[in-house]
Amino acid sequence: MLLLATAVFVGSAVCQPCHPKIAADYAKTPMAQSSGRVTAVPNGEFTAANHRYRVANNRLFFDQGEANFDYFIGSNTAGRSYLFAREGYLFELPVTWYQRASRWDASPGYEHEAAVRLNRPVDPTCLSCHASRLQPIYGTQNRYADPPFIENGISCERCHGPGSEHARDPRTQALANPAKLPSEERDAVCEQCHLTGEARVEKPGRRFAEYRPGMKLSVLVTYLVWQNPPTGLKVTSHVEKLSQSLCLQKSGGKLSCSTCHDVHANVTKGREVCLTCHTVPHGADENCLTCHMPKTGTSDVAHSVVTDHSIPGKRRTAAGEPALIAFRGTADDRALALGYAELDDPRAGEYLKRARPADAAVLLRLNQYEAVLRTEPSNTTALVNLGVIHASAGKTADAAALWRRALEANPAIEGASLNLAKISPPTEARVILRRYLTFDPGSVAVRSALESLR
Repeated sequence: MLLLATAVFVGSAVCQPCHPKIAADYAKTPMAQSSGRVTAVPNGEFTAANHRYRVANNRLFFDQGEANFDYFIGSNTAGRSYLFAREGYLFELPVTWYQRASRWDASPGYEHEAAVRLNRPVDPTCLSCHASRLQPIYGTQNRYADPPFIENGISCERCHGPGSEHARDPRTQALANPAKLPSEERDAVCEQCHLTGEARVEKPGRRFAEYRPGMKLSVLVTYLVWQNPPTGLKVTSHVEKLSQSLCLQKSGGKLSCSTCHDVHANVTKGREVCLTCHTVPHGADENCLTCHMPKTGTSDVAHSVVTDHSIPGKRRTAAGEPALIAFRGTADDRALALGYAELDDPRAGEYLKRARPADAAVLLRLNQYEAVLRTEPSNTTALVNLGVIHASAGKTADAAALWRRALEANPAIEGASLNLAKISPPTEARVILRRYLTFDPGSVAVRSALESLR
């Protein structure tokens, strides 16, 4: 039997000739502008997380060094974070431009760092919600071809699926149309980026990157949320909050993101949607969203406000100890074990004992690093930690080989560089430490180790 080729991604430019108005409107939306190569950033001098910075000529300067602003992520509706590239590896800069406040400040997660750290790797899972047609290099944690992504922003194919076959024969090869999908598959199109939960656990043998519009996300991953959710908002908590609303719960699956949002034109419908069910408004000129979907500050990102999609009313929060549950379906012992472990919750231990299958994700949490590397030979955590075990047993050659492999996957792993330098001759150790500082010049530990070799 002859098999047809699988559809592949071809880019939004292929869609434009047949859909010119949609393409022109969508190109102006925040989603279409959520990533790209930096052309200019605001200059300025500022203090973030007790560190002094200066931005000039698309470069970031600080006491220990400097770095390029190479790529941005974020539409700049609320703000933008920035990435720098070195030897093809992508890392996040520790500062963000917050558009609403019109100021620079520490990026989320860097607010309390004692040193200026430039070694946070940007892996494909993170980048995929901001850019399209990524080009990651297999066997590395955060290395990409040049350019790291072929298309800026969120492309047409992220919501409609790979378009090669549709472009070849539009009459017989239809793309996914979210509006015509069953409710769970329809909602998954938005949830692939706008649902994060407290933890996202890939199913055994599956990868989140396998998702294509028209699929259920639940066949690939389990999203875990708190059974008794907190009242605060996070930047990407829209889906979880909407699920708490009585409007969605009573809609029978009819209410979705697209009920209010026209993603092609970045138009948000408000009062007219509410009046389809609530036919008697409080007042002729009142905007329902002002009171029932207020904009509120977030708990995880400074200087940001988001709309409360829970459509808050007079509802009591259930009492009891917080517990993780699946956002959809049920969570097995393995999902709960990995979810609690990701949150550093001690409840992970009991679930890990019962987790099945005991695959690489579980074995990593059980510190069985050799078993992990049999199926994931580039797992940096397993490589670094197994190297420590070998070095402690006097197997320095084996340890060095593992740490070198880790640094091939990501050359800015501080522990691997320090460990490898410690067991290397002084001349080689200097080379190792100096190379690390080209990625993360603010590392106090590496600078101290280099000084001790002089």
